[in-house]
Amino acid sequence: MKGRVILIDMPEERADQAALLVDGRLEDLLLDPPDGDTTPAPDEIYWAKVDRLVPKMGGAFVKLTPEHRGFLREAKGLREGDQLPTYVSVFAEPGKAIPVSRHLLFKSRWLILTPGRPGVNVSRSIRDPQERERLSKCVAEPDENCGIIVRTAARGVEEEMLRKVAKAATSGMRIAPEVGKIFAEHSKPIWGGGAVLSAVREWTDPTPDEIVYAGDGQPDIEEAAWVFREYPDLDAVATLFDGPDLFDHYGVWDEIERLKSPRAELPSGAWMAVEATRAMVTVDVNTGGEFGGGAALTANLEAARELPRQLRLRGLGGQVIIDFAPLPKKDRKRIEAALKAAFRRDPVETSLAGWTPLGNFELQRKRERRPLSELLA
Repeated sequence: MKGRVILIDMPEERADQAALLVDGRLEDLLLDPPDGDTTPAPDEIYWAKVDRLVPKMGGAFVKLTPEHRGFLREAKGLREGDQLPTYVSVFAEPGKAIPVSRHLLFKSRWLILTPGRPGVNVSRSIRDPQERERLSKCVAEPDENCGIIVRTAARGVEEEMLRKVAKAATSGMRIAPEVGKIFAEHSKPIWGGGAVLSAVREWTDPTPDEIVYAGDGQPDIEEAAWVFREYPDLDAVATLFDGPDLFDHYGVWDEIERLKSPRAELPSGAWMAVEATRAMVTVDVNTGGEFGGGAALTANLEAARELPRQLRLRGLGGQVIIDFAPLPKKDRKRIEAALKAAFRRDPVETSLAGWTPLGNFELQRKRERRPLSELLA
């Protein structure tokens, strides 16, 4: 199977799920939490109440829901008891408060709305001056208190379509009377979250060769079809799956089963173990049964190229320590170059810190997702 294929599955007995296949290989995976799980997720917006100011920590603890607390760093001018909208930026480590921000973002496929920060900005990835000017002119600000960021995926999109999306801006925001999640009337299908809408928002640049979707309930199927109709290029490649299990048909469940193990196989027969602890993610690279002169370098280069995919599929982030197979210092630059090239193509924000005094490699990765192990538990 060639090309980019997006699978969207909305089964009645499980939470929604989506998978991205590139040339038949699983490249990304999104699973919604089970019903009843209310853990705040990145890109969600909550009406929070200041619970306790902690000046020595440079922020404040806030109540997001009766069960969940957040930590807000921008606490200047706030008092205990104040209420304000907050944006969940990343997942928290187990047992810690969820990091939140006062800078709100509403993300769609082409645009990002920035309430409280007016102005129009165009993605720096769009370098053509004429295209930048065109996009800036055709996207009017929703109102004087809300700005717009034009995303890379909007490159070449017709002005009429962009204006239509921009007009669906922040009108009708509904705020919970106490603490809790903020909803917008237009949040579905363009501005929402969850596996299905995140897949449409983040995996469709460039336009996929095919979108295959399935669902047990007619309302879900109709809503998915409505989403695709909002984008003519997606509607042209979207088809309803006629079969018993979409993920099984495309072999996704087999790949998920392999992801339950820390071991990730590499092309040469080498392998690496990817394991999450409470404090960090550790990666151990092994040459397998090969001990020749170039075995270690081959294994390390393969691991460097494969690592972003493994972290992405497993939903892992935070501090990552890599114990490469033993290699001379002269080969370190080749490993670094391979890591930089691999993570440059990865959408998750990652900072490569470099080599530790003990010869391991360290990086920091944004916690954008919950670990796959938690979602499958």
